[in-house]
This record gives sequence, structure tokens and C-alpha cells, in this order.
Amino acid sequence: MNDLLVRWTRRSARLAAELALVLGITSLLAFGLIALAPGDAATRLAQQRAGHPGVTEDQVASARRELGMEGSIPERYVRWLGHAVQGDLGKSARTGRPVLTELAERVPVTLSLAGLAAVVALPLGMLVGALAVMLPWRPARRGLRLTGLLAVSLPTFWVSYLLVVVLTEQLGLLPTSADGGLAGYVMPVVVLALPAVGLLSRVVAVSLREALAQPYVRAAQARGTPTVSIVVRDALPNVAGAVLNTIGLIVGGMLTGALVVETVFAHNGIGDYFVQAVNFRDLMAIQACVLCFALAFTATNRLADRLHGRIDPRVSNG
Repeated sequence: MNDLLVRWTRRSARLAAELALVLGITSLLAFGLIALAPGDAATRLAQQRAGHPGVTEDQVASARRELGMEGSIPERYVRWLGHAVQGDLGKSARTGRPVLTELAERVPVTLSLAGLAAVVALPLGMLVGALAVMLPWRPARRGLRLTGLLAVSLPTFWVSYLLVVVLTEQLGLLPTSADGGLAGYVMPVVVLALPAVGLLSRVVAVSLREALAQPYVRAAQARGTPTVSIVVRDALPNVAGAVLNTIGLIVGGMLTGALVVETVFAHNGIGDYFVQAVNFRDLMAIQACVLCFALAFTATNRLADRLHGRIDPRVSNG
């Protein structure tokens, strides 16, 4: 019992240290790049309040003080970091509201889109990949492989606008925003799931071909073991491990896809929030979004590593 507690404590400490390192480096890079970019939120805020672009230096300086943008970039970062570790991510320069409050309103929207997309992509991608290897008709196998390649290659924004033009403007079948209820989720979920289906199908196809080429699999086939039994018993563990290894890429693809999808389909998630923050040079909001992205990416990869270790004990989880 004591050994188990010690191992759990060590793993938790390593995970916490890894998360702190990743979030620290990510936040530092994002803070520096945005701070050095031309234009700033103080000028935008002063112009917004004045109602015209011609603002004075005093108006900009007042907005800068209000937003906590005084001092050098290192001083501002240290000040922001001190507040962040206490759970205070600052106020949005664009709306004046606490960033944490706005994130709490928007993160569930992105999670629901990504969750629905994952529910669609995981079984469909694995099915397409398996059929691309096991179908007896060669043209069908090639067609499925080409479909997977196209799915992962098509630009997200192009697919989004194509669906809007065809399904909404031409046919009038689906709404483009979340105001349409569940129907408003169909197109964004399809757009987010499409690259994941393409990636998973290719990974599953490659892994399945490698597994079926192993000597012990061929020996089982020579003994007359049914193909389905061979796939379930011998090939699926290898395929599952390969799928888990691509989880990080899938999460990253869905996060970047959310930037486009939520903007095109008017879903008020973290992707749409991030785009608005970048356009306004809203540093506090940008920092918070970057931290959310980094946390999701790191946590998902660590979880995938642990699950892979459960499936295949040869994999070391540290």
C-alpha cells in the first residue's frame, strides 16, 4: 500500500512538473510574441471609447494603465504570472470582463463540438482503415485509401464554406449557427471530424497491414483460424496502440480547426474567442486561450500514453 502511494505521488509530481514547464514556456513565448507585435489593446480600447481612430497619447496612456500594460515586457509578464498562479487571468481589454469568466462560458461549447466530432471520427476512421485493408475488392480498397488521404488534406476553411454554400444556401437543409439547435452542430462536427477520420483511417490501415504480416499471424492463418478471430486477438492491440499515439495530433487538429469552424458557423467557443482576442490584440484573453490549448494538448497526450501502457505493458509510462 505504501509503495503504491509512493509511486502515485511520484507520478503526480512528475505530471505536475511537466504541465508547469509546458505552460510556463508556452505562456512566455505567447506573451513575448503578442507584446512585440505591432498595435496593442490599449490603442484599440482608447479608439473604441473615443469612437474614432484619432486618439491622444494621454488617452492611450490611460488605457494602458487600466490594462496593466505599463513597464517592460519582462515586468509585465512577471506581474501577469504572479496573478495567474493565484487563478486571476486578468480582464479582457475588449469586453472589460474577467477572462476566466468568459472562458468558463466558452470552453463547454468547444468541448461539445470536439466531443461530438471524436464520437463520429473514432469509429468511422477505424472502420474505414480496416476496410481499406480487408475488403477483397482491390479498387474498393484503393478508393477508401484515397478517401482518407483527401479527408486529411482538404483545408478546413474550404470544407466549411463548401458545406455552407451547398447545404445552407443552395438546399436550405441545415442552419449555419448554434441558434438552429442540434441541427446547427451537424456541419461543424462534420468539418472537425473529417481530418481525424482521414488520419485515423491511414494509421489503422498501416498498423493492420503490419500486424497481419507478422509470422505468428500467418501461422494462425495456415492453421485455418478465422480472419476475424486473428484480427480481434492479434491485430487490434497493435492498432489500438497506434490510434492512441495519434491522439495528440487529432486534438491539435481539432483545436486549430475550432478557430475556423467556430468563426464560420457562429459558435461562441474558445476558438472564436481566440480569433476575436487576436484581432483586438487582447493579451490577457490570448494568454488564457493559449494556456487552455497547451493544457488540453499535454493532458491528452499523457492520458493516451497511460492508456497505451495499459494495452501494451511493453510501453513504459515513466
